[in-house]
Amino acid sequence: MKQKLKDYLIILMFTIVVCIPLLNKNLDVYRDDGVQHIARLMGTYQSITGGENPPVIMSNFCNEFGYSWNIFYSPLTAYLPLILRIFTNSFEVILKLFMFLLSFLSGIAMYEFVKNITKNNNAAILAGILYVLAPYRLTDMYMRVAISELASFVFLPVLFQGMYNIFNLNIRNSKG
Repeated sequence: MKQKLKDYLIILMFTIVVCIPLLNKNLDVYRDDGVQHIARLMGTYQSITGGENPPVIMSNFCNEFGYSWNIFYSPLTAYLPLILRIFTNSFEVILKLFMFLLSFLSGIAMYEFVKNITKNNNAAILAGILYVLAPYRLTDMYMRVAISELASFVFLPVLFQGMYNIFNLNIRNSKG
């Protein structure tokens, strides 16, 4: 347990280094998909506080005609960041905090996946760090502000772990 905590802290340190640009007030999170995600957060928050459940149509958007963002995008990437509203009222800061959290969780997910397969601590730490530093993940975070794709990086190692477990179980069952 102590070793796993140390490993998580190492991954957290690399995540902090990778996410330092998020601290820059001049970082434009409104570029590419960012403006859409900020608007989704604002609309989802307004819908929830307005009593709409589930908040799939932002009724006060588009000159009061409404817009259905949460039908076409994963609601998970709108609901989870809003939990971070307990720390700040700024939707921009909420989005940045969520990107940091996704970065850390993706490193942890990859660490756990590699640790389960290889049983090698060093390989697992290295895999977690490299996954946090992956160029495409960083492009999704800083250039595209593609929150849904960034969130998918958390679930890919979980998916591969499930597939590994299924195939491993089939191999064990066929031998026995």
